[in-house]
Amino acid sequence: MTFNQIIQDLPHHFYHKLQDLKTMRERPDFHPEPSAFHHIDIVTSRAIVVGDKDLIIAAIFHDIHKKDTMQINPKTGWPTSPGHDKWAFKTIMNDSSVRDFISNQGADPDTVAIICREHMRIHQFDSMRPAKQQAMRDITCFDKILAFGQLDNMLTPNAEAISNAIAIINYANKIVQ
Repeated sequence: MTFNQIIQDLPHHFYHKLQDLKTMRERPDFHPEPSAFHHIDIVTSRAIVVGDKDLIIAAIFHDIHKKDTMQINPKTGWPTSPGHDKWAFKTIMNDSSVRDFISNQGADPDTVAIICREHMRIHQFDSMRPAKQQAMRDITCFDKILAFGQLDNMLTPNAEAISNAIAIINYANKIVQ
């Protein structure tokens, strides 16, 4: 399974939304890749190596609404997309064609939606107040959110990001067993 194989089955309107991201360049200090589309490709490819269906499909959808929510940051001159994470969550929760696609890929739509909703917040986890950290830990798929945060970090080399995500998933699986 590859990124290109997966996206061929996307609902038509989301396939085009994903293709539109090829023209969106983000801040190079956080996103050295050429476009938001390439970022999604990289994160998805990393998730494929990890082998968790929820992470793979979350990678496809986590930034799909970046262009819809894009604004130019007046301080940096680069695009920013506040709320794209919440748009992804709402799309997955409310669009039956997206939910069907996710289920047909072997992933859980509710888990994928939560990973997408929380994928920005997990990068701030260490600076959160203890009560907010605990609230995140209480989310049923916290381990997957944590693993996804590793896969989504473009400042971490591929092998390290994948290794970290696998370690988180394996640790969580041992606790459940």
